[in-house]
This record gives sequence, C-alpha cells and structure tokens, in this order.
Amino acid sequence: MLGTILRSHYKIVKVLGIGQSGTTYLATDIDLVESPLYVVKKIEFIDNGGMLPTIAEKLFERQGSIAHNIGQHPQEPSLVARFEEGGNRYLIREYIEGERLDRELTPGSTWSQTQVFDFLMDLVEVLCLLHSFKYIHRDINPHNIIRRQDNSGFSLIGFSSVKDLGNTWPNLPSEDTRNLNDPSYVSYEQEQNMPQLNSDLYAVGAIAIQALTGKFPLEKDAYTYELKWRDRVNIDGKLVEIINRMVRPDYRNRYSSPLEALEALKAFALSQIPPSRSHQLKTPVIFGSAVCALLVGFGVVKLLSASANKTPVLTPPASIASSPIATQLDGITWKSYIDKAANIQIKYPANWQQKDIKNIVTGEQVMFVSPQDNNAGNKFRENISIRVENLTNPQTTLANYTQSTIAEIKRYYQDAKIVESSPILLAKRSANLVVFTGRDENSQLVKNLEVLTIDRGKAYILTYKARPDRYYQYLGTVMNALDSFELE
Repeated sequence: MLGTILRSHYKIVKVLGIGQSGTTYLATDIDLVESPLYVVKKIEFIDNGGMLPTIAEKLFERQGSIAHNIGQHPQEPSLVARFEEGGNRYLIREYIEGERLDRELTPGSTWSQTQVFDFLMDLVEVLCLLHSFKYIHRDINPHNIIRRQDNSGFSLIGFSSVKDLGNTWPNLPSEDTRNLNDPSYVSYEQEQNMPQLNSDLYAVGAIAIQALTGKFPLEKDAYTYELKWRDRVNIDGKLVEIINRMVRPDYRNRYSSPLEALEALKAFALSQIPPSRSHQLKTPVIFGSAVCALLVGFGVVKLLSASANKTPVLTPPASIASSPIATQLDGITWKSYIDKAANIQIKYPANWQQKDIKNIVTGEQVMFVSPQDNNAGNKFRENISIRVENLTNPQTTLANYTQSTIAEIKRYYQDAKIVESSPILLAKRSANLVVFTGRDENSQLVKNLEVLTIDRGKAYILTYKARPDRYYQYLGTVMNALDSFELE
C-alpha cells in the first residue's frame, strides 16, 4: 500500500495503525505545492482473518457519517473525502500536527491547575458535540488525544470505536468494549459492557487526575471503586469537586451530560468574581444540526435552552451603564469611549490601549488592545474593534447581512470554521453573534467573536479577536464591554 496514489493525488507514505475496522495511513497531496498531510482510513472489518464485505460497507457508511459530524467542531479533523476505489473504501481526514498526550504525561510529570482546566474545557466541549449526536467515544485515553502544534488546544482522535446510542446506524459485531481502553480510564459500567452517555466523562476526569498527580496507573479503592487522588494534589477545592464528580463509580452520581459538566467548569472559572456579577451568560452554540447550550460569559444574557423561542438580551449591568468616564468595577477601572460622529459609545478597561483608526474604506472606527502579557515571545494581543458600515441597500436585513458576513469570513480567513451563530440583542436592538476560528492575513490562528446589528441604514460590527488558547482569558471582560455598548 505504501506509495499507492488514491484519486490521483493522495499518496500513501506511512502506516499509522491497524485495527479491527481497518488500516490507517498518512498521505500527502501531491497535487498541491505545499503537499499537505492527510489521514487515510481504509475500511475493512476483519473477523478471524477474513474480510466481511457486508459489514465493511455498513462500517464505511457509519464511520463516514460520524467523521462528518465530529469534523464540525473547530478542534477536530474535518472529513475531506470518502470514496470507493479499486474495490476498497476510504475516508480522508485532516491531519492534525501535534504530539499525542501519552508522550507528555510521563510518570512523575504534573500539570498546573490552569493547564488541567484548559484541558478539561477543550475535551468537554468536544464531548458536548459528540453527545448531541448521541455518540460515545469509549476509548478516550492520552494516546487518542493530541496537543495541537499550533497551540490552539487539544484534539480528540481515535473514533473507530464510537458507539451510536441514537441507533442511526446498526450496531456491528464485536461491540463488546470492556477491553477497548486502558482499565485506568474505563468506568465501572463500561467494564460491564453497559456504557452510558456520561461514560466518556469518566475517562476525561481520570486523565485530568493523572495529569495532576503524575501517577499511573491510577489507584482505585478495592471496595468503593473510588479513585484515590484528592490528598495528592493542591488545587482549588471547587475544581477537585468537579473532577471527582466526573469520575464517580456510579454513573448516576456523575454529571448527567457533558453540558452539565461544562456549566460547572464555567462556573468555576467565574467563582472568584464578586456577587455583583453573579448572573451567568448562556447562549446556544450551533454545530450544524446539533445545538449545545454553552456558557460563554457572565452578566449578559439569561439561560436559553435549545428549544426556547426567546431571544437572549444583552443588557448593560447598572454598575457599568451608569458609571462616569472612569469607574471601578470589581477592581477593574473602566473608561468611556464616545464618538458622536459615529453615534457610538462603549466602556473599556483603562489598562487597554485605545487606538483611533477612522478607516473610511473598512469603516473601522476604534480598537481597544489588551495589555502585553509576560510572554515576550507572544507579539499578538487580544483586542476589541468597532466597525461602522454604511449599507448600500437600506432594505438589507440583519439575516442577509449576517449571511454575507459569514461568507466574507470564509473567504478572508484560511481554514475558517463557524463555531457559533445565534440571535441576541445589542444596545436594545436585534443582533446576531458569530464565533469562528481561522487564520488571518498574518497566518495567525485566531478565535473571533463578532456581534452584528443594523440601525438606520448602518451596520455596527463589534469584534473580539483572540488566540484560541487565550480566548476565555478576556471573554468576561469583553462581554461586559459589549454590555455597555450604546447607539446614540
């Protein structure tokens, strides 16, 4: 198979692995100058040394559908193609540059609380998408997790053992998963071959414990099946409670879903914020047909369930909206920016740099740039910008403008992926929120949040631009700034 060229441009260069569902290869696209790498999965179900064609066909359809759905998440490899050639079936996916986590989590090496929190956020968000399709991975372990080389976080791989509890595709022979994963990451119910939708949470929590303690294999109590770890770490008690609930032996005592676990993680991130900011923002995050309600800030919009018909409202907290030119809010000094010509005003942190732009071509008015961090090698600085565009057609609707904005994002940003698109209110007007990832004109990988609204023949676009690994660091501050935005 090495050296074989598929579809006239995917050249097989290396064997990555062999499993019961087929063989995985590394391939390069010989048609392109940069020769990008891809993962090629040759689907073949092996049973007692022989291929079962009927099962291989079902497996091809099932894994193709799963790969397409999972690839909608910006951290996960996209499905590039699926086809049959020479009597064989192939799935082509993006290749993720990075290191497998098992090479990093060596005995004795430990992570900080911040590192573990970031890991949990990435993995639980991915599980939100999986479980919205009623998929369970069943084989989550450090070998199937990649720390992306571009420093954008973690990616989950190894989906050949995914089980579809929604019964979209018929189950195949050898569905017994008791010996799929390392025992340290396997929940009690999976040991009994009865995995549940929250069984994957157990595996993610167990990896977090391994990272915190530097111990492997993990030790379980012989009677209670509880993992022994809490007296070996020195982290915030609230995070201990979250992880401990993820790894409860009885699945009924765990978080019932990744969404519930994600809410707990977000609440932990906000736990040091004073009570004056106690309300939490929730908004739907849409991955194609899957809707997963995620917390993305605080003090901005009220809970919106996936089935609700209400529009979340961006309402300025009184402590900001009624504040003078410079005021203190929970230890942060805020300044007011007022542009009467553009009919806009907003509050921003005093330690952020204000840059007046007034670009008559793009309509960009002003940018607020975050402070330089202590990492001298990080030249990129998170920022908020405001753009005002005169609409050529006064009949342009918000829906049409949002569609054209998304199309422009996909043209301008390389590898652009829309993470979220949802209706909100901004400055008491109908608006849309769009979150996306991609590479900008400097090839910098970014995660942007844009809020768009239309008023009296003009479009107002507020954009938060951040590196993916620092997106949440300023998100609360950004949402408070957006809360304060007003149109004259």
